[in-house]
Amino acid sequence: MGFLDFLKKAPKPVEKEKIKDFPAPTVQLTKNPELNQKISLRKNLVEQEVKRQHISANIARVVFVLDHSGSMHNLYKNGTIQNVLERIFPIAMHFDDNAEMEFYWFDNLYRELTPVNYDTIDGYVQRVILSRNDHFGGTCYAPVMQEILNRYVHRDPMNIPTFVIFITDGNNSDKKATKTILTEASHYNLFWKFVGIGSERFEFLERLDDLKGRFIDNANFVSVNQIQSISDQLLYEKLLTEYNDWLGLCRKNNIPVDA
Repeated sequence: MGFLDFLKKAPKPVEKEKIKDFPAPTVQLTKNPELNQKISLRKNLVEQEVKRQHISANIARVVFVLDHSGSMHNLYKNGTIQNVLERIFPIAMHFDDNAEMEFYWFDNLYRELTPVNYDTIDGYVQRVILSRNDHFGGTCYAPVMQEILNRYVHRDPMNIPTFVIFITDGNNSDKKATKTILTEASHYNLFWKFVGIGSERFEFLERLDDLKGRFIDNANFVSVNQIQSISDQLLYEKLLTEYNDWLGLCRKNNIPVDA
């Protein structure tokens, strides 16, 4: 082989300025290996359900709103609420860009709590809620709903959906105010998933699901009698039902849901 032929076949030198040293991806974990495994498995189930339901928005702010009335006290004490929290969190992991979920409890009033994320989720209920020894009160939906409307629509609007998971075990005493707030919220990129747990019949939440006078249908109600025993797969199916229908309605009515 001649020298010129050798030069033609020799590999070209690597241009150093085009070489980039990408850092290895970081994996967010709690300090509890067993909890990490559960979260990972549940996140996979959420992803499967998102694909199965053809949900067409990849990003959302996820807000968890939980009943703190007297009838819920035992569920906080016996570990049921901690379990529910660990099962809801993977939804935020999937949709939220920083894998964080805002958390409010409500009774007659409401309180915004520490956000739920990898650093806070393990033992959250005992550490963040029960340790405060707050009074468990009655059941009013409107104050916390008004705060969520104010925060995510008026104070901090974004061109992505806000997905509110609202769990209660009983009907409320402020039905007129609740209907007014839900009607106002129907003009914005705010979706309400109402979840009734326990043996209550939830006639009012069923009526909210079909409330007349709204700009678009912005809410869905599901009943989960024994939330501690329902499978993760069925829970995610129920929680995500009608979300994609709402996204479609938003797009048809020029409500921003795509960042």
